[in-house]
Amino acid sequence: MRLRWTLALAFVALSVLQIAVVVPLALRNLSSLLAGQQEARVDQLMVTVDAEAQRLQGDVRRAMDELAASQALEDVARDAARVPAPAHVTTAATSLMTPRGLDVLALVDDTGRTLSSGHLPARLGEPDDPLFAVTKKAARGVVGTRVELSTPDGLVSAPALVTARAIDYGERRVWAIGGVLLSEARAKDLSRRTGARVDIVTDGATFASAGEAAPPTLTRTVPVGEVATIRLTFSQADLVATRAEVLRAFLGFAGVGLLLSIVLGFLVSRRITRPVEALTDAAQQIAGGTPGVKVEGQGASGELKGLIDTFNHMTGDLKDATDKLVASERIAAWQEVARRLAHEIKNPLTPIRMSLETLLAASQRGPLDDRFKNLFTESARAVLEEVDRLKRIVDEFSQFARLPRPELAQHDLAAVVQPVMALYAAHDGVQFDVALDPGGLVSIDRDQVTQVLVNLVKNAEEAMAGRSGAIHVRVKVGTEVLLEVEDEGPGIPASLKDRLFEPYVTTKPQGTGLGLAIALRIIQEHGGRLEVSDGRTGGALFRVSLPRVSPR
Repeated sequence: MRLRWTLALAFVALSVLQIAVVVPLALRNLSSLLAGQQEARVDQLMVTVDAEAQRLQGDVRRAMDELAASQALEDVARDAARVPAPAHVTTAATSLMTPRGLDVLALVDDTGRTLSSGHLPARLGEPDDPLFAVTKKAARGVVGTRVELSTPDGLVSAPALVTARAIDYGERRVWAIGGVLLSEARAKDLSRRTGARVDIVTDGATFASAGEAAPPTLTRTVPVGEVATIRLTFSQADLVATRAEVLRAFLGFAGVGLLLSIVLGFLVSRRITRPVEALTDAAQQIAGGTPGVKVEGQGASGELKGLIDTFNHMTGDLKDATDKLVASERIAAWQEVARRLAHEIKNPLTPIRMSLETLLAASQRGPLDDRFKNLFTESARAVLEEVDRLKRIVDEFSQFARLPRPELAQHDLAAVVQPVMALYAAHDGVQFDVALDPGGLVSIDRDQVTQVLVNLVKNAEEAMAGRSGAIHVRVKVGTEVLLEVEDEGPGIPASLKDRLFEPYVTTKPQGTGLGLAIALRIIQEHGGRLEVSDGRTGGALFRVSLPRVSPR
């Protein structure tokens, strides 16, 4: 994987890690905050409930205080002892209760006998122990108790907030015991004020309820003495909805953040790795044989800029060293060529000298006879052969030393090879297998590349001497354009493969070893490569690689 993508993925992974850590933590804190706010809201509403309870108790106290001070109640106390009781005494509770907003009112004597009852008129003359017990509790205080009510289903016990007031007339005392019921109407009013579901529970059963609370819920209770409990159920659906909405928002932000991290990661990694990639490309060019490559330091800073400056300085030094090395190698190569050329020239001179010395000795022995003539003819023939050999050596060396610069033009390599191979026909058991891929456009000197092809095919034919088989000539098109010449001969000895393209290295008895050296030089001046390897059948495979170009 390229460094750019590695850095980009690391940047994205870091962003994802941050999101994975921050989002759950933020959601947890937000949930705690929302839950705390919900608790605070419920607590505030419970303050409202307490205030409402205090207000209701205050209303009961004021109503009973006002009743105790009224003339009507004094008249009841005055006439309560009369037998039979006057009508205004038996109906007084009903007439006194309603105008004062009371739900419960009973008038009893000091023995607990009911003189008048507004909430249960049928109890006239009977004791009402639960209500009479209120008179024994704290004076003027509002307490919770149960009162009996008449309903279509019979008598029911209902919770109520009541208080008692005593009215004395002479030696006679009358008690007024009144208050309000914890009824469905009270539950509805409390539900409206708090937004909660309100249940009034007595003896484990719900006596009255009002309102609704969607799940999930939060419950609080308010005891009413020992007779009832007010249960308030608050809905937390809004909290859950808010939490879900925030979660969606967080996920949306996380998605946008992830997308931005991908884009920024790619941009930042590209900015960071561009100088590194430039260094890599330059190193590859140097490895490919192009010393002195410089890297532009645009966008680089800090250690990268220092690395680029050091690299450029190093490549400059490398180019200088390479130039010196090339010059030294060139001198050494020409020295080797001169040594080999001297050796090649010296070899023909030896038989020439021996032939001339033989002729000179023969001429000094006496008159020239037929034997001398025959000797002269043989010696002259040998001298001419060696002179021709010297001329051939000098011509090939001259061609190697003064190879003209290539005149480049764009050609389809298959179109260059095809007419050359059309001149070759099968002979002496040797077949020609030609496979040319079109479209391999190269910039070449056609004559020089044709010379290389002819040389390679000639070498392949010589390698096939005395054998039957095929010579394969192929043109392949890829990132480069390849020209391959493969024979099915004996192959090249391993000891000569590394030196095969050196001048005067040859496997042929009469060869000079300059043909492949000239071919290599031609291909190198075209910016290509000439390589040799073992063929598929054990013969030699010569491969020419040329840069592919775009049409002009």
